[in-house]
Amino acid sequence: MGIKWLLSGHPVYVVSTWPGSRASCIMLYHLLLQTVNTQQSAGVSPGQPHLLQYDLDDYQEAEKAVNDLSQATRGGSLYVIADDVYGLDYFDTVCDKLLTQVPHLHLWAASCYHGDAPTGWQVECLTRPLRSPPAVIREVEQDVDITESGKVKPYSERGVPDHTDGPPVTRLYHRGQGHSADNPGDCVTCGRDVASFLHSLRVGVTENVTTTATTVTSTYGATTPPCLQWRDVLMLYWRDISEHSDMMQGLKEAGIPVRMLMDDDIEDVATARSDVVWVSTGHRVCGLERKVVVSLEDYDIDRFYSMSRCTSQLVIVYGQTRQMTSDVITS
Repeated sequence: MGIKWLLSGHPVYVVSTWPGSRASCIMLYHLLLQTVNTQQSAGVSPGQPHLLQYDLDDYQEAEKAVNDLSQATRGGSLYVIADDVYGLDYFDTVCDKLLTQVPHLHLWAASCYHGDAPTGWQVECLTRPLRSPPAVIREVEQDVDITESGKVKPYSERGVPDHTDGPPVTRLYHRGQGHSADNPGDCVTCGRDVASFLHSLRVGVTENVTTTATTVTSTYGATTPPCLQWRDVLMLYWRDISEHSDMMQGLKEAGIPVRMLMDDDIEDVATARSDVVWVSTGHRVCGLERKVVVSLEDYDIDRFYSMSRCTSQLVIVYGQTRQMTSDVITS
C-alpha cells in the first residue's frame, strides 16, 4: 500500500509507535525510499516517504503524534502506515482522533498479535505461513502465544508447494563438561558451540561454498548469493547478556564478528548495513527477518519473537530451566 500511495503522488508517513517497532519501520521507510529513488531515476515524480517515531504508551507522545499527523494532512487526505503495533495504551486514541480530524484518512497498521486493532476498525487476519520453511513453522506453532494465550492466531494452510522442508532445527544444550553459569548467555562454551555451528554453515566464506550453505540460502529457490554472510545471522535472547559476557567472549575467540545491538544501531541492523552478527532481545527486532536465527532460551516466554524471525536455519540453545522442564515432561 505504501508503494501504491507513493506512485499516486501522495506523501506516506511511516509511524513507529514504540521502541520495539523502530527497526521494522526504519526498514520499511528505506524500502519505500528505494522505490522513490528508482522512480525518480526513470523520470517519474512519486510522493515522498516520511519516518516519524513516537512511544504511544505515553499520553503526551500520543498528543504530539495526533498534532504532527493532523498538520501533515494535505487536501483533507493523510496516508499512514504503522508497523508492529503492539498493546499500546494510546494507539487507539491516536487512531480515533485522526479519524475525527482528517476527512480522508488512509491508515494501515500491522501487528503479529491478535486484538490490537481499535474497536470498529476493519481487521484482516493473515495466517498463511509464508516467511519460514516447514521445519521452522512446526517449532513456532508450539509456542504458548499460539497454543495457550491466543495472542497469535494459529497458522492456516500454506496454499503453495513446499520445495523442501528446510534445514532441520539445530538444538544445542547448556550442559555437560566445560559449561558454566546458569544460562547460555554467561557460558563461554555455549559461545564456542554456536560459533562452531556457524562456521559449519560456511558463513562468511566466499569460495568453495559447500552444499550445506547453498541449501540454507536457497530454501525456496531464491536467486540469492550462494554464500551466507554474517549479516544473515541474528542471535536473540530473553535474559540480558552484555558485550563482555562469556557467550560473547566465546564467539569472538572463534572469529565471529559479533556486536550487541544498541539504540544507535537500530538503523544499521534494519538496513543490514554492517556485515556482523547482531545480538539482541527479540523485542528490538520485531518485523526483521534473517536466514539464520540463534535463539538463546531459558524460559517459555517470548520464544515467538525470536523463532518467527527465521527464514531458513533455526538454532535453539537450551538453558538449564528449559532443560529441566523438558526432562519433567519426558519423564
